[in-house]
Amino acid sequence: MIDLQEAIRKERTTRGLSQEQLGGLIGVSASTIGSYESGRLIPVRALAKALDGVFETGERVQRLAAQARGLSIAPFLRSWAENEAQASMLRSFQLSVVPGLLQTEAYARHVLTDIGPVDDIETALANRLARQEVLTRAENPAYFVAVLDRSVLHRQIGSPDVMVEQLTALVAACDRPNVRVHVVPATAGAYAGLNGPFALGSVHDRWVGYLDTHLGGEPIDDPQQVRRLERAWEDVRSYALPVAESRDMIEKAALTWS
Repeated sequence: MIDLQEAIRKERTTRGLSQEQLGGLIGVSASTIGSYESGRLIPVRALAKALDGVFETGERVQRLAAQARGLSIAPFLRSWAENEAQASMLRSFQLSVVPGLLQTEAYARHVLTDIGPVDDIETALANRLARQEVLTRAENPAYFVAVLDRSVLHRQIGSPDVMVEQLTALVAACDRPNVRVHVVPATAGAYAGLNGPFALGSVHDRWVGYLDTHLGGEPIDDPQQVRRLERAWEDVRSYALPVAESRDMIEKAALTWS
């Protein structure tokens, strides 16, 4: 069975394109094309679609990329990633970092590198960015509600420039019709969110959950445990500021990193 890297290399050479020429057609560097052909990188959905457009291969590259991406995702994350991709609504609480679905590439790279450990940073980064397409896809994007602790805005991940870019992106996310971002202020004191980050997703009219842990993560589908997470969600959400106030707080925090 032909694999992704072989397919890209074969289609490129058949058309007499150099890696640099192909990269120019889809807006990436020659080294990125080389990484696709060596299997070191997996193109995100938008770039896989662009490759199909250049090659006139329908959705072939997209299907192969999705298969490769699924195999490259850590086993503990696969079931949640599948649920996430099918969810009509997603909820995420983060205590320490920006939710992965709203991370910029630079911020995500530092999270994966510095917090890790991750064996293959480039593949993990490509997977994280690809998962964000659940919010930006043309048909039925998921409705996403993110609650994050105020400390996230003031914890330096990467350089100050990385923080400015990330918080500016968060402000922009507040303006998307399918995204809501709320911040829990410092005045909240002790609240349920201090127990740690978690996520919930509505998949085919049922809720499933996910817990971030030091061992990687734990998908939650037991109805009783999911109900406990739903109660925790209502608790943290009740401490969070409204969207407009949260947006204002994020904007002010971005200025402190300038």
